[in-house]
Amino acid sequence: MDFKHPKNFYIYERRVTREVKVGSVGIGASNPIRIQSMITTDTLDTKASIEEVIQLADAGCEIVRITAQTRRHAANLQHIAEGIRSAGCTVPLVADIHFKPDAAIEAAKWVEKVRVNPGNYADKKKFKTREYTDSEYAEELDRIREQFSPLVKLCKDRSVAIRIGTNHGSLSDRIMNRYGDTPKGMVESALEFARIARDLDYHNFVFSMKASNPKVMIGAYRLLVSALKEKGPDWNYPMHVGVTEAGDGEDGRIKSAIGIGSLLNDGIGDTVRVSLTEDAVCEVPV
Repeated sequence: MDFKHPKNFYIYERRVTREVKVGSVGIGASNPIRIQSMITTDTLDTKASIEEVIQLADAGCEIVRITAQTRRHAANLQHIAEGIRSAGCTVPLVADIHFKPDAAIEAAKWVEKVRVNPGNYADKKKFKTREYTDSEYAEELDRIREQFSPLVKLCKDRSVAIRIGTNHGSLSDRIMNRYGDTPKGMVESALEFARIARDLDYHNFVFSMKASNPKVMIGAYRLLVSALKEKGPDWNYPMHVGVTEAGDGEDGRIKSAIGIGSLLNDGIGDTVRVSLTEDAVCEVPV
């Protein structure tokens, strides 16, 4: 899986992808590169969450992500969604899920997209070192399939999108023991979940390969794109790109520009989020 640069460095060629619909907003294909951000308020604070979502939409944000740590937080997405719609705001909402499959199922009832982290959706980090036989590894994949399939089926029925969002800092013990803390491990982690989705004839998903180190992040995205190309033209899923925990001020913006800009120059990227430790509205114009 070696990344190959475009033949002509003087002509921008965006990677050709299928379209993924997040509510009324299309990602990939001939759509413009979409701008995303994430609210910082407590999801259980309905009023504050509604206000921040609307502020981001007014600032030009096209998709807004909201964390849902528990099923209770996920259930409150109903009230947030109803609040912003009643205010005339149509921006699609994304639920950010870690560790809690039940929260993902609940969130999928109220939002247009669900982000799952393959490293912790069905696994808890134990930092154990062990060798997996092929049969043991296959058993783990069956367990993941059992956990992830209900969400895929629900999202398929409700036309809800999914982001399979690998994070370099939270790879599962299983992936770490077989592939190490590497871009290849990040790619394989995402592909495991993608295969499950495809087996269920669900294709309304995007990938992301987030890392706080731009070099690791760039390498992971390039490796993933190469892997998808090898698998065939129907693996042409869009990419959500960004450097996680980039920081604030000039440093955060430079770090994000290096990571995101390098990939966009390669033609990789269909939606972006600049992750700053500042007011979320500050992320949009970057």
